[in-house]
Amino acid sequence: MVLEKPSASWQRPIDRRAFLDGARRFTVSGLTAGAVSGMMGSGTHPASARVLDQLRTRFTFQISVDVDTIPQGLEVAAAALKGGVHVVEMGTPLLKNEGVSNVVPAFRKQFPQALLLADMKTMDGGGGEARSVYAGGGNIVDFLALAGVDTAKAVCAVRDEFRRNGSELPRLAFADILVPQTGSAAQAAEAALRMLEAGVDAVGVHLQFDARHANPKLIENDVLGDVARAIFERVGKVAPVQVVGGLSIAQAKNLARAGLRAFVISGNLGQADGVARYGLPPAQIERFIAGFIAEVSGA
Repeated sequence: MVLEKPSASWQRPIDRRAFLDGARRFTVSGLTAGAVSGMMGSGTHPASARVLDQLRTRFTFQISVDVDTIPQGLEVAAAALKGGVHVVEMGTPLLKNEGVSNVVPAFRKQFPQALLLADMKTMDGGGGEARSVYAGGGNIVDFLALAGVDTAKAVCAVRDEFRRNGSELPRLAFADILVPQTGSAAQAAEAALRMLEAGVDAVGVHLQFDARHANPKLIENDVLGDVARAIFERVGKVAPVQVVGGLSIAQAKNLARAGLRAFVISGNLGQADGVARYGLPPAQIERFIAGFIAEVSGA
């Protein structure tokens, strides 16, 4: 299944009836009116609503550009886009080492039609950090759900300001639910619901880097998969649920069979060994990315 490129989707009219029907099904599944209201907010900004619909209903793939310098980041992103990814993530190490005000404009200039996500891992000051990303041309701000409802609302308020002031660029806010810090699968699902009620557009389920390297059994026991499925069962009828955290192709295929559609490719490029491959020649990165997408999309 091939997802249309973001540059094309921004120009096409949204199927408003399908979007409203989705919200009604969301209500029936037991979510509160607040959560539905938050999800419907993107309907007043068609460019954002179209991207959300794609993320929820069709296979989408994101590359984590977790490198230290802008030149290497641009090279990795270019190879990943050639391999078929739909979203370019400007990773936390890159944003911290080079600075948001440098990274985001550089990526927007190099990739004018790409969907750009900034993995900010914000725990406080959400409004100010979101403003920096959106002002530089970023589409998506990703903050930590552990920051709480107040930070979520602050990020969403700035997102809404940029939506009002510009109709062409999608502007979205994602809450990143860290595993295992968030607790049990049930607790993670509750956290996802709180984030949606606060107004975020989507949630990510993220097996923390340090935790998975300190305790390989988290991967062996498929903790990420269990939590992702629990969150998807609770909120996946309308809200996109992204999965990230050193995913292997096999893990992603299992989640695709369970109905999930949004996957983030980490530095291991889908291989089960957890080894970062950002230093490979661009053509090899492109092949790894294309292989991941082809296998998971066909699951």
